[in-house]
Amino acid sequence: MSGLVHIVGFVGPEEDSGAAAVLAAASASAEVDMIIENGSPWPDFDHGSIDWRARLSGAHWLALSSSTILESDSARSAQGAGMTFAEFEGARVIMVVDMPADEERLAEAWGHVIERIRQIHILFLSTEVLPRIAALEGMAPGDLQHQIRLRGMVPQVCTFDADSKTLRVEHALGSVSGRASAESEAEWIARYICKLPESGTGTDGIKVASGLV
Repeated sequence: MSGLVHIVGFVGPEEDSGAAAVLAAASASAEVDMIIENGSPWPDFDHGSIDWRARLSGAHWLALSSSTILESDSARSAQGAGMTFAEFEGARVIMVVDMPADEERLAEAWGHVIERIRQIHILFLSTEVLPRIAALEGMAPGDLQHQIRLRGMVPQVCTFDADSKTLRVEHALGSVSGRASAESEAEWIARYICKLPESGTGTDGIKVASGLV
């Protein structure tokens, strides 16, 4: 395998879904393997046809979107299988919690994330879902990341606001916050996961990977 960071993504038919946008942003600087191309018909998808062991062999990351599980039972099963095989193959899961097309189903998607939270290495909360998730959990938005990291034992819980350029990474050794120059959430995530394997997951490594300016 080349020295590039290897990212496997399981994405849905919407080109602007969280993981799909991250994969597109990372494609210039990483080896990207997209399991389902955008536009594939979910109702006809055979989740059993994915050889997760082969696809994830040597991968650094498995990039997923919370909204994907709402597409179909097959999509839900495939995503769950991918997360399990990622553990076996040593790939780390990054889950992008994005707003589903039907916003009323956000709680359903979040419930699936909670069920699988111990399998997630990086949990990214998009700006538009953060206050909604905080309301679901009965917390103040400013407390949400820290509490999710503590309660779910997620190694990293991240946010990036593309308008204000502010970022926050809650991690096992503390918290990193500041500003970065990315133009979108997807661009920031892509840069972060491309740099993190080399910079390391300590506080200094997170600061470098996050692009603090």
